[in-house]
Amino acid sequence: MAQITIIGLDTIGMSLGLALRKSEPPITVVGVDRDGAAARRAQQLGAVERTELWAGNACKNSSLVILTEPISRLRDMLEAIANSLPQGCVVTCTSPLMIPVLAWAEQLLPEGVSFVAGHPILNPTKPATEPSAELFRQTQFCIVPSARATSAAMDLVSGLAATIGARPFFVDAAEHDGLITAVESLSSVLGTLLMSAATEASSWRDMRRLAGPSFAQATATAETDPAEVTAAMRANRENLARWLETFRAKLSDARDALAAEDDKPLTKLLADAREAREQWLLNSRDGNWDGIVEPPTVTMGELLGKMVWPQRRPPDNKQQKR
Repeated sequence: MAQITIIGLDTIGMSLGLALRKSEPPITVVGVDRDGAAARRAQQLGAVERTELWAGNACKNSSLVILTEPISRLRDMLEAIANSLPQGCVVTCTSPLMIPVLAWAEQLLPEGVSFVAGHPILNPTKPATEPSAELFRQTQFCIVPSARATSAAMDLVSGLAATIGARPFFVDAAEHDGLITAVESLSSVLGTLLMSAATEASSWRDMRRLAGPSFAQATATAETDPAEVTAAMRANRENLARWLETFRAKLSDARDALAAEDDKPLTKLLADAREAREQWLLNSRDGNWDGIVEPPTVTMGELLGKMVWPQRRPPDNKQQKR
């Protein structure tokens, strides 16, 4: 039976497992997570058939390895599993950044292993609070193959997207990282900066008493591990710096509109933003986007069956453990 390994059993990882285990013919899904409680929950929910303590052990018989680790740990994980990946194996990820991950894969993964970067875009109208096999339904799955990836590897990751209910979207790595900065990275940084600006104000002692749900929602990103945020920002610094400049210009527009005697400039700025947001949410609900590739009609099990069965590598005594 074909085997898929998922490394990182957060909401994304467990949802992938739940969706994959519903496919036909059956697929064995093995999970790995440094958090023992997360690993146990994944098994209890049926997201994985079994779990492994060491990532290398979990990869030895896998045709596909999916990394859902944060970018701060991705490079180390690629290095840790490199010597355990069988010939013919395909590795993918769910990273919100493509360029640095593709570079690490090129540097660390052995010949005979294909890497295809992936990034599922969750539906903004359906918050991902709990693992669900339906989490990726009618969403986009961005796909960027590495230079060494085979056409079969690309088909397999495209099939992964279709199996979980998403639509494959092939995109250039640089374009992806530039666009995702505006709609994901920038919003995360701005929320954290709002928290920083408010708490550093001399009036924070009294201001905090008045902070309610809107402030909590706007600053939720400040809860993210600073080390993970730093790693993501440094890996994407040029795009982020450019969008921070764009946002600074928009703040100037808002300040000028607010200072004007006429309400029209400010009203137009707010109305345009409202209209754009309503249209975006409508498209998101329907999955109605231009340029989306139709999902393949073959099943994940059939795609795995067409691949050359992975051949195990000779043991390496220096193999790193998770």
